[in-house]
Amino acid sequence: AATPKAAATSRRRSFSAASGGALQTTSALLAAKAKKGAAKAKAGAGPAIPSGPKGADQLFNIFAEREDDKIEKDEAYPQWLFELDKPPKNYGELSMMFVHGIGIEDATLPDYQRFLRQHRKLVIKINNLRLKKSKRRASFKIA
Repeated sequence: AATPKAAATSRRRSFSAASGGALQTTSALLAAKAKKGAAKAKAGAGPAIPSGPKGADQLFNIFAEREDDKIEKDEAYPQWLFELDKPPKNYGELSMMFVHGIGIEDATLPDYQRFLRQHRKLVIKINNLRLKKSKRRASFKIA
């Protein structure tokens, strides 16, 4: 017939009694383990030898037996690769281009397809809001 709050309090008390009368937090326990690990590392002679297979100490090289690829000059890569870091045009820029004709000379087919996709999404959202409002008004009518 004990309440959940009382049960939690008794668990806390038993935990503090089990830990020598002092309530230790997780971060305090981790800090104590880190100090022990640092002391053991200082006591060991020489540098730490990595364990595991050859190449396990490398983070990004998934081919352990192969050398890393060399970075080449920009001319060796295709032009579209350097356009990937540019942010795509937003709906406002695309609508100015395809609705109002501003900057239409620089339009590309992917720009137009992106504009159509974003425009369709916007029209669907507006229609959903309009339908939601009309249902809300209908439900508030008093007979």
